[in-house]
Amino acid sequence: MQPRKIMASNSNLSDVCDHHHITTPSVMSLNLVLLSIIFETLIVSVATQINLETLGKAVQRTTHAGYTSANRAIDGPANNKWNDGCSATADGDIYAWWGLQLPAVAHMTTIIIYYRENSASRMKEFRLYLENGTADESSKSGLCYTDLGKAGLPNITQNITCNMLAKNMYFVNRRNHANCYVELCYVAIYGCFKGTWSTNCTEPCPATCIDNYCYPQNGSCVWGCDKHNCFNSKCDINTGACIEGCMVLRAGQYCNKYNLASNGTATQHQPKPNHPASLAIDGNRTNGLCSMTTGLGSYLQVDTGSLSVVTTVYFTFGDATVTTGEDIVYCSNTSDSWVNGILLHKGERPTKNINVYAVCRYIIYLPPAASGVDVCEIEIGGCPLGRYGDNCEKFCHCNGPCDLDTGNCTSGCLDGWIGYRCDIVCANGNFGSKCSRHCSSNCLNQSCNHVSGECTGGCNEGWEGYNCTKECDVGYFGINCSQTCFGCISNQCDKVNGVCSNWSGCKPGFVKGQNCNQECEDWKFGKDCAKECYCRTIPCNKFNGHCSNGECAKGWHGETCDNGKL
Repeated sequence: MQPRKIMASNSNLSDVCDHHHITTPSVMSLNLVLLSIIFETLIVSVATQINLETLGKAVQRTTHAGYTSANRAIDGPANNKWNDGCSATADGDIYAWWGLQLPAVAHMTTIIIYYRENSASRMKEFRLYLENGTADESSKSGLCYTDLGKAGLPNITQNITCNMLAKNMYFVNRRNHANCYVELCYVAIYGCFKGTWSTNCTEPCPATCIDNYCYPQNGSCVWGCDKHNCFNSKCDINTGACIEGCMVLRAGQYCNKYNLASNGTATQHQPKPNHPASLAIDGNRTNGLCSMTTGLGSYLQVDTGSLSVVTTVYFTFGDATVTTGEDIVYCSNTSDSWVNGILLHKGERPTKNINVYAVCRYIIYLPPAASGVDVCEIEIGGCPLGRYGDNCEKFCHCNGPCDLDTGNCTSGCLDGWIGYRCDIVCANGNFGSKCSRHCSSNCLNQSCNHVSGECTGGCNEGWEGYNCTKECDVGYFGINCSQTCFGCISNQCDKVNGVCSNWSGCKPGFVKGQNCNQECEDWKFGKDCAKECYCRTIPCNKFNGHCSNGECAKGWHGETCDNGKL
């Protein structure tokens, strides 16, 4: 095996073995039994965390010639046997270290170390640092354990409790002469990344823990709980939960959500006198001030007012006796109906946050079949659809819900918007999906509505329509096709300036000109308005000269009253 080659080729390494006494078989057997007991104890004590070594990068200051890389200390197996593979630093050092660098800050609870067998003298005076920087930057503030100044040789199998927050772990040693080595056969680092706890570190720390930091073992807040959203500024340091309820507009066990119910309306079926539904959304969790119903088929409904992204539902119940049966909570888009709703909870009475992700307008609670509603407060955490932020004060324009914390869109943007949060309007001159379409060149000011492409300032001469892509109809011209050229022969004229296409003249009833868009003045008619009519009271038709009442002025006659006096 390659480790054997290293021992054979390096007298310094092999000489160390000669300085240790030989252990008798009986003593060795006893040691093995003791190690087994110790290791089993270690497994029990760290069972609630994960081994972080598999998620980090092993490094060391130098590497001994051969195959003794830093990774050997995390590859296993968990023993002190050199022949099974150990990491080792190079010859000739007075300062050596081995480290594990994690991708993020973690709370490290327990560190288990298997040093090379028969090499306790090389291990003596080692130090263990938990740092966020490099090994060279290690300081007293990051010191978890030191063997410096301790009598005798250290145990080559170590179980060290640290309970410290850091990103990196370093095993460090120093000597006054150039024979300093770090030879680690196996290292296990147990803990949870900051912000998580429980078995396998799967639970998030309570939302009110300061800096999102809790103990991996039980989830209690290390630096206390953030109480600024808690009513009367009271929170439980162990659970992080607000003890007496939330401040206005806050929701949930930790009061860290915007409360959609605050501006909503509540209704209930078969209400009980003096216990209206409104008591369930008045912001007061106090027992006794609760909405209550009587009879079978009872339910409580909260209308959030619009489609909303719901992430948390939290109940405070009264002290009415709970009968057997299940509490059920639905998310529905139909008032007073849950037939097509989304089931959020079905089971025992919920005493903690119901963490969900659903889009709907109504939250409907159904008590056990034989019980009535007895809800002192129902808090609905989330944001109206299209909003995000601590108080839902920011807008996103996603093609679906956005992340309520960051505003990032995972399903693309609505037309007219771009960016991670879909909060950037298309640049001037673009519109539509991904802002990939160009405004019509016929828009009057070369800009358009960023969503629809409508030319907001109107159209250039000769064009019409919401996006100015339609030419003027026959007989119309100018800006937005608002002018007419009905006096042109066949109504044909230039769409832009209205000049008649046929320059031979204008239709009867219009003054001669290039646009033929000026009608004859009163009492004039015919081609180029050259004829006069002598109707009795009302001017004649400007196109054909007919008098509207068929009567001519005195002394005139004919169909158009333009024949001389009789």
